[in-house]
Amino acid sequence: MPPTTRVTVLAALLLLPITACAEPQASDSASSASRTPTPTEPVPTEPVPTVAAPTGSPFTVPPPGRTAPPPLSRTVRPSLPAAPKPPKPTGPTDKRASDLVSGHITRGGSGPCYGLVSEDGIEYAVHGTGFGKLTEGSFVTLRVISRSSEVDCGPGVRVSIVTR
Repeated sequence: MPPTTRVTVLAALLLLPITACAEPQASDSASSASRTPTPTEPVPTEPVPTVAAPTGSPFTVPPPGRTAPPPLSRTVRPSLPAAPKPPKPTGPTDKRASDLVSGHITRGGSGPCYGLVSEDGIEYAVHGTGFGKLTEGSFVTLRVISRSSEVDCGPGVRVSIVTR
């Protein structure tokens, strides 16, 4: 192939893609409606219906092909009733009789004086005749009453053992 023919073929190959994208001539205006538009031509569009936004509303017109969101409710939300107040605290239902004391014997023996430290940590000086021997360290529950200071049984709150 002669060199001039090669150049001509090469030029034709290079110009082919460029001429395919060129705009049509004025004589082709009748046939341009039937062909597909090129990227440089504007796309023919149909009229798009517009949705009027409510006045004073933050809504905007939705883009073509989408529907408008439903309007927000203009009703006032109902208020919730006040939470019920909790019941007033009551005292414990398993109260012990006030004359019972439980604890460990700290001063034991055959009586009549004993020492007792209650579960609350209160030290008692216990007096009681005829109740036998109470051993030191044993856990007891006694019915007691306060007593006068006529008998000294050591340090602590002065009480006497009673029977029912």
